[in-house]
Amino acid sequence: MERASVTYHDYEVEIFGSKRRERLKISGDYPKSQLAESVFSQLGLMHLVAPYLPEQIRTNFWVSDPMRRLIGAMYRSEKRGMPCFIFNIDADNDTGNSQPGLRTHSRTHSGRAVVAYSAGKDSMWNMWWAQEKYGRDNVMAIHIGGLNRSNGSKEREYAARQARELGFKNFRTIDLLNSSQNTGYQIMRSRDMFLVGVIIPIALEFGASKIITEGFSETGPDEPFTGQEKSTIYFNKILREMGIPVRVVWRNRNEMDVLKDLFTNHPDWLPHVCNCFSVPCYQPNLRRSWKRRAPTFKLYDSQCGSCVKCRITNLGRIFYDPKTRNVSVEDICVYLRNTAEWIRVNGERLKDVIGGSFMRDFRGASKKYGL
Repeated sequence: MERASVTYHDYEVEIFGSKRRERLKISGDYPKSQLAESVFSQLGLMHLVAPYLPEQIRTNFWVSDPMRRLIGAMYRSEKRGMPCFIFNIDADNDTGNSQPGLRTHSRTHSGRAVVAYSAGKDSMWNMWWAQEKYGRDNVMAIHIGGLNRSNGSKEREYAARQARELGFKNFRTIDLLNSSQNTGYQIMRSRDMFLVGVIIPIALEFGASKIITEGFSETGPDEPFTGQEKSTIYFNKILREMGIPVRVVWRNRNEMDVLKDLFTNHPDWLPHVCNCFSVPCYQPNLRRSWKRRAPTFKLYDSQCGSCVKCRITNLGRIFYDPKTRNVSVEDICVYLRNTAEWIRVNGERLKDVIGGSFMRDFRGASKKYGL
């Protein structure tokens, strides 16, 4: 797709390309302001063009200079030149984005934070840390329902369940209608900045000065744009330049050490985790298979047991969860042997997630059980 047309109206961004029409739309309760419209339209545009990187982008709204530079940086990360922007601004649909900056009068507080909450182990870990640091009253978990197209409904269900069962004081869900083809590993070209951008207006309402998100400790130099630490540092610079008094913060911690921390401090949280990549229609058969093969190694409610995320969580259970004393050694060995074969088959394809602390703890567990 060398050219794309992107339109914005009433919290709906649509892209019209040579093959399809795709959209992002916020429905339900969401702040209504010039800043909210601007951030959603411009970062929504970035998210919709990310799979295609068109050379020319025509819009019916103004894209600010800082945002054009941010989008250009995403293009450069894929070794592409800066796109050409053409603006056909309809006065009746002007979001006010033609202003050079978007100063907000919102007051934020250094002792308030929101957590970008997916319902997975990393957002659980961030929520635990933030509550310890700032106090439960000063932390809000915000979940974007619909950003993950394959498992979005399940993530939303578990985010609400965790908020209820784990006693989150403040919790919000943003309803996103999403037909974008920006999926798979390459979604990281734009996803994390779009995610944070959608959260910004609610963070400002809450008075939070920071949005806490996943860290970068085990990402490599080939990670797509928003999966790189240097890109998020640049994104914070863009937010400052636009006059938005919120910054993105993160803590770097190895993946398996996140599980170790949770088992040490909140072992009661882990059974509620939602970290499964399995397509929902395949999950029941996978669960039945594991029940036959390793009956005493019971899966958490959300798990298929076989995808990369479930294997990471279950390796943490084997290594760090005291409750594994109730699991037979035979069943643990079955799981570890199966995972060894899975690593052999998938090691190259999933090298971005199979490595680092995962392999460290897999080798440790294998040695512990004499494999």
